[in-house]
Amino acid sequence: MGKEVILTPIAVNDFENVVAYLTYKWWIQATNNFIDRFEKVCVLLSEDASMFPFVNLNKQIQKCILTKHNALYFKNTDVAVKILTIFDTRQNPEKLNSIF
Repeated sequence: MGKEVILTPIAVNDFENVVAYLTYKWWIQATNNFIDRFEKVCVLLSEDASMFPFVNLNKQIQKCILTKHNALYFKNTDVAVKILTIFDTRQNPEKLNSIF
């Protein structure tokens, strides 16, 4: 059995924003594809989060590429994987400093 995957309030908001954007701008299949991909990544994180690289070793923050436009940043603890944010990779990466 894998670890629990927990989303921070920021990550929940990010997820909802991506789903809303895809539903509005694209088609329902794109939204469903994103949700399916997110669920599969959560299973991977739950089973073995160590497969993803660290982006900040001091703070123990890791990164997973969710889609070509979205990266998921998380912390892996002994009991759970905490998703910090789902970040649009087209944004200025300096914005991540306020989250970490």
